[in-house]
Amino acid sequence: MPKPPAQYRVVIFDAIDDPQRLRDGLSEAAGVHPTDAVQWLAKAPGAWPRLVDGDVARRLLDFLYKSGVAAEAWRADLYPDLSPARTIHRAACLSEGFRVEGLRGEPTHYVPWDRIELICAGRISSEDQFRETRPPRWPSTVVSGFRALALMKPRPTYRSARATRIPRDPTGEVIVVRRDPRIAFRVVESHMNYAYLGDRLRDSAAENFPLFVSDLRDRAKDAYVTDSTRSLLENPESTDHEFASSQELFEHAVLRLLWSWYRRDRDAHDLTQGTDPDLETLD
Repeated sequence: MPKPPAQYRVVIFDAIDDPQRLRDGLSEAAGVHPTDAVQWLAKAPGAWPRLVDGDVARRLLDFLYKSGVAAEAWRADLYPDLSPARTIHRAACLSEGFRVEGLRGEPTHYVPWDRIELICAGRISSEDQFRETRPPRWPSTVVSGFRALALMKPRPTYRSARATRIPRDPTGEVIVVRRDPRIAFRVVESHMNYAYLGDRLRDSAAENFPLFVSDLRDRAKDAYVTDSTRSLLENPESTDHEFASSQELFEHAVLRLLWSWYRRDRDAHDLTQGTDPDLETLD
């Protein structure tokens, strides 16, 4: 039985300032409608949402290379799959490595520092809450009578008129990726036990979370540390490390992992491990 042709996922690493400029060329290379092409370019950096065959992948890479856009193609079965990330609640940054603990403090996973490949932290925006401040008032009997005579429905008491908006601060999260085997760990600021900090332990999770991320960064010296992680630690008031959802942060972590490999292999003038030899990484 003949083997089906390989399918590829094309990834763009650069933000596109003017998607309209590249729309027609990308549309022709990918064989898609110009609207679909410009929508993808507007969302870059990121992966092309559909798989393509080798010929289309080559045309896309050639076009993006000529346009000065960093991109590469991954064979679909070799594209890194970090999902689902393992959410952990107890961990310790020890001198010899990163230890993940169970609910009773028992060691469940141990990662030497030289096997941590990526650290990607950010803050997840949370919707504001509404809290009731007073019970709804019964409508005036006289007013209700007049509205009934006029065949009008009773006027509703809107929730926003009797509730107070309570802003919620963004919640910190960090994705830690290890190699050999490749596993992603997820830590949520408010769900983490920071007992390992000892004398450095602060009163709130919001204060302890940056200490934890800083320990990861300082001890995993070979790991790729994303810009969002540096922003969270060095410029807490910035919005450069804010994400709309946990999934958005996770997708950003996958993209930055690919970028770290791309940059490493580009600098070494070699091919990215797992990329088909017939589809060179172009920049």
